[in-house]
Amino acid sequence: MQKVIYLIGLLLASAAAYAQQPQPARYLMLVREVQAGMLETRSSLTVIEPDGTMKTEEFVTYFNSIPKKALNASLQQGTADSTTLQQRRIRFANLKVYQAELQKLNEFSTNGWTLVSTVEEGPRTRYLLRKDALLK
Repeated sequence: MQKVIYLIGLLLASAAAYAQQPQPARYLMLVREVQAGMLETRSSLTVIEPDGTMKTEEFVTYFNSIPKKALNASLQQGTADSTTLQQRRIRFANLKVYQAELQKLNEFSTNGWTLVSTVEEGPRTRYLLRKDALLK
């Protein structure tokens, strides 16, 4: 009987020690691609989940479709800077994808993901995010 009690105590102690082992971390990747053309910017944000699934969000912004009123409202000062209207439209179109990218990164941060590294390769930027698993 005494051996059974010792065995149960040993099993309980080993089960408690096993439950304290941390689970491996999980990784997620966000990939931004920007392709600027003469009349439009084609951009995409792709999220690669820890299980390998991919979700892509595509953005196409036509430079001439951006109203002058929206461009002027985005300027910090009331007067336009020294750039041309076309240059401001191109800048505004490129910033739309960066705005979506920042919203996505903030969403991941709110959900417990931590930015590990950033790699920029020409028109492509990759963000690697990590989420540590909680103890059982």
